[in-house]
Amino acid sequence: MFGFTRKSGQRSPTDAVRRALESDGLPPGIADSAALGVTESHGNYAGRKVTYIRVFDPARAAEAGLKIQTYADLDAHPNLVLRKGHVEKDGTVVITWRAPLPGAETPARQAADRAMHTDGQFVHPGQGR
Repeated sequence: MFGFTRKSGQRSPTDAVRRALESDGLPPGIADSAALGVTESHGNYAGRKVTYIRVFDPARAAEAGLKIQTYADLDAHPNLVLRKGHVEKDGTVVITWRAPLPGAETPARQAADRAMHTDGQFVHPGQGR
């Protein structure tokens, strides 16, 4: 009646999620979006009820000896998550995060030059680390 017993487990991607993944570009080494697993968790986004999703490769999880069944199972294994997003009540799929491509370099960070902040703004030591 209230959906309390509804479980949020691992599933194959729905057609809408598959289209969104294919439109977004499949991760390297993934030829078919149907081979991916999706975990779900119900929640709110900007005051709207949505279903949060995490997309992962079940084959990679199995190679690591893991059985991913719930959304929370991926909390301990964020390296397995390929995409994150949510599904709106009307079925619209929104991809909000993509795993970085293998070998992608993280841009080097540079310390702020405090002498450049003469407009009353102050860069706090330790901020942004």
